[in-house]
Amino acid sequence: MKQTIYDKVRKMAKGFLPFYLFALLPLFSSCVDTLILPDNKTVDEDYWQTKGDVQTLVTAAYAQLRDEVAMRNMVVWGDFRSDELVVNPSLPVSAKYKVALSQLYTYNVETENEFTKWYPFYSCINYCNLVLEKAENVIKVDPNYMQGDFDANKAQVLALRAFCYFYLTRVFHDIPVTPHAYLKSSDDLNAPQEAPATVLQMCIDDLEEASKYAIAGNVFNDYRDKGYFNQDGINALLADIYLWRASVNRDAADYEKCVEYCDKVIKAKKGAYESTPHKPRMGEDNSEKDYYLSNYDEMYADLFGRNGQNAEESIFELQFLNSTDSKGSINNTGLDQMYFRYKNATSDSYGYLKAAKVFGTTDGTGKGVWNNKDDQRLFEFIYNPNGDNVETFDVRKFVATQSAGTTKTVDASRETRTDFQQNWIFYRLTDVMLMKAEALVQLYNLGGKAEEDTRNEEAFAICKFVNDRSLSESDRSSLALKYSTYKDDMEGLVLKERARELCFEGKRWYDLMRYNYRHTEQQADLTKKLTESYVTNSDAFFDLALRKYPAPSTMKAKMRDERYLYMPINQDEVEVNPALEQNPVYKSAAKY
Repeated sequence: MKQTIYDKVRKMAKGFLPFYLFALLPLFSSCVDTLILPDNKTVDEDYWQTKGDVQTLVTAAYAQLRDEVAMRNMVVWGDFRSDELVVNPSLPVSAKYKVALSQLYTYNVETENEFTKWYPFYSCINYCNLVLEKAENVIKVDPNYMQGDFDANKAQVLALRAFCYFYLTRVFHDIPVTPHAYLKSSDDLNAPQEAPATVLQMCIDDLEEASKYAIAGNVFNDYRDKGYFNQDGINALLADIYLWRASVNRDAADYEKCVEYCDKVIKAKKGAYESTPHKPRMGEDNSEKDYYLSNYDEMYADLFGRNGQNAEESIFELQFLNSTDSKGSINNTGLDQMYFRYKNATSDSYGYLKAAKVFGTTDGTGKGVWNNKDDQRLFEFIYNPNGDNVETFDVRKFVATQSAGTTKTVDASRETRTDFQQNWIFYRLTDVMLMKAEALVQLYNLGGKAEEDTRNEEAFAICKFVNDRSLSESDRSSLALKYSTYKDDMEGLVLKERARELCFEGKRWYDLMRYNYRHTEQQADLTKKLTESYVTNSDAFFDLALRKYPAPSTMKAKMRDERYLYMPINQDEVEVNPALEQNPVYKSAAKY
């Protein structure tokens, strides 16, 4: 196992940075998949001599999330576990991850499951800790590395570390918090788990500290404006964390903070657009708007097309097309496997996962995802939607390099290509807009629904703006959303609009979890670990999350409480770290 991990990480790192930095140490003690230690060159004091040394390690921290394990996991954790995706029925028995995915689909998960591995995130955290502990000393030895350079580096790694911890606590609930950088294999690696309340507050504190030093957006005028954590990315992440905590705690103050940070992002994106030469957005006129989004016929090319990544409305993207290896790009192998080619081979032109029926059809009942058959996103994101007698659909988002076109060709091409270099978008403007809408609706609900309270109407206006972008000018007059239709279920409208706009981007499961926490009979307690306290899941959540299953009632019995919403800790980690407590609903195949 140790040698396998060593080989895997060497392969992962090769191509990102000079190879001599990555003769990584195999792990001799606990947390086999948790911590990937840097080599002696990054530990020795004589390494930390130049500005370039520091930047190399900052880049290395980002690079950990480009690992194919991290990419596969982000799709599985955020999309496959929701109502969006199912296992591709065409997969052969020999497909490497078919069994692991089938376990997750049926909620018969074993702790050896491939998708329980968290090491890329902890590897990223370790690099962040290393920069925080070592980089400031470089100011004394390199006159080109100044306090401002360190502050900018500090802001990035604080934000990136908070991002990783936030991801992990939403997936595993109780997670280890590493107190410092691990520099050698003889270090005591047995970090204990913390409950989510502690982790979330730590993330907020780190991000508020990072915000003091972070650069503004649109400084570099290249991929770094979206590939590095800047003020916009930090504010988007803070909004996301506050929205999560507010939903679990049902806390108006946290919803207010979410709105505050969303507004900061929205204001910054508006100012950046208006202060630079630009093409018209959302229509042919140049009139001032609250939000500037690509026109409906340019949206896909701008955000997901081969040469349109790092678009103006994007905030933070994981860089593949613009990565810093010797070729200038690196393949996004994990995403390729999940949505396009399960063996990364052109001859196997189908992925491990396909879109569930509810995401590929417009059923006209109002209970599905799509509001109407003329929504441009339906044709951009799904291959051959509304097919006759079809239960699953290929994902087109990220896979296709070109727009489906305004003629809404149902079988608009996916692609045939030898590489797959699509950036993974963590945050973009419409995501932040809809986070704000979600918070506004909850503030309206918590505020007693006073007649003069206009927050529901503001939330509706945001949803309408996002939805209007998906329609042609002529369609907007007849198909635009009407407040009178949705005013009694604005929470449902926001959830649907997020499903339409952000499907297959790793968001849906967390949206559904927030929805569940707002509707459970008992309020969950973030200060308690899953071994101490848990709540029964809500029927409202089951109605949405289980609709991809032929027999939802059977699945309901398998995921009756909150503990089932979180992944188990990989058995390797539990066996070597006695400080870890396993999620009590999972078992090890090796022990039973």
